[in-house]
Amino acid sequence: MRFAHIADAHLGREQFNQPFRYEDYVKAFREAVEKAVKARVDFILIAGDLFHVSRPSPKALRDAVEILEIPRRKEIPVFAIEGNHDKTIREASVFDLLEHLGLIRTLGLRREEKRDEFLRSKKIADRYLVWAEVGDLKIYGLRHHTRWQLIRGNTNVLKALFKRGDILMLHQAVDYLAKDTPYQDAFDLKLSELPDNFSYYALGHIHVRKLAEPEQTGLKGPIAYPGSTERTDVREASHVVVYGERDRKPKLRENPQPKGFYIVEDFRPEFVEVETRPFYRVTVSGNSKAELRRKVEEVAGLIPKDAVAIIYLEGTVKGGVSLAEFNDLLKGSGIAYYAFRSRVTGEAIISKERVGEEILTEWERELFLHLRSEPKEFPLDEFMDWLLEKYRLGVPEGMSARARKPVEEPKKPENAEEKRPKGEKRVKATPKKEKIEKPKTEKKTRPAKPSSLDAWLRGGRQ
Repeated sequence: MRFAHIADAHLGREQFNQPFRYEDYVKAFREAVEKAVKARVDFILIAGDLFHVSRPSPKALRDAVEILEIPRRKEIPVFAIEGNHDKTIREASVFDLLEHLGLIRTLGLRREEKRDEFLRSKKIADRYLVWAEVGDLKIYGLRHHTRWQLIRGNTNVLKALFKRGDILMLHQAVDYLAKDTPYQDAFDLKLSELPDNFSYYALGHIHVRKLAEPEQTGLKGPIAYPGSTERTDVREASHVVVYGERDRKPKLRENPQPKGFYIVEDFRPEFVEVETRPFYRVTVSGNSKAELRRKVEEVAGLIPKDAVAIIYLEGTVKGGVSLAEFNDLLKGSGIAYYAFRSRVTGEAIISKERVGEEILTEWERELFLHLRSEPKEFPLDEFMDWLLEKYRLGVPEGMSARARKPVEEPKKPENAEEKRPKGEKRVKATPKKEKIEKPKTEKKTRPAKPSSLDAWLRGGRQ
């Protein structure tokens, strides 16, 4: 039995507000599906985040329909789960439309029973657990859920729902494979919390390729993340250029993070690469604007015309730098898209009263460096990752003592009397009447609509 495992296509994303990036995401997903069909797979798995938003544009929906028609014409079934970008607070999502068109089959907890050539259902409380059977193979799946939804006290929802099977498809970040990713400190599951009776774990959510073998995890089968089909973040850059202060020339290296998907045979995944646009992460360091400008111009010769490039400026420059001074520097370079981000510090100006006193701690200086970016170019994802890492263990280690110390109000001496002007009589204060508060009536709130997991837990599983 051979199948394709695809995840995180993010159709509809117009990265950096560039229309050509929309087309890049569509092109990458189309190539993955076409290569899967050409390999004559028996079925295709889409492990979440088919779309970038839960309400995709008509154009994104049309592109998804056209691509998913390719396997349907070859009678290759596509089984899918909703990722965190696909799901809605309502029961229905855009996946219901694709399912109605016969393009996909959605697995997981459903409100209605689903049965056809491949789908099977089992009623649990007021929901149905829907899974797929292809020959003797049983495929289970569940849409993305937060950690508190999956692990409730002593109840592990996944282990209670899925006792055994062949393939388990999830859109969750597992701590063991989340290292060195944005989900390192924001994982959904611990390795020990995965059900252990499956021959293959088809996962999505982490955008870089990851694979853990049974001898590493103790599980029956491998845990596999194919990564996103296109580059979604500067950390996934295809090339890295570094031009340090002491370097005589820029250093270019390829970043070994190809994009693609898995073709799995006998539960052994083989990675298949898809072609993506070159994505460059560039770091240029210098001690003057002239040096930074010269180095940027040299680096530009290493970047292909069709590439995306994010260029970080670093160093200490008197008065700092304005990104507006650099934005026009590469205007005639022909690079498809580029953006500058500043990590430059200005020389410190110290007043006479504060000579010898440290104005900013190391942590505070780093914070201001992140906040120097122009609003339109502010790298929010990168900043949040940095901030979460700093606060992971509590108050940042480098924070100044004055920031930690609470401000104390001066204490008033007991029996102290206020000084009055000479001749002024002391007026005896009249005691204030106690204010009797009326008992507050509790506001009636409409109970929140239970999720599929809530409904399942009510059915005697708590």
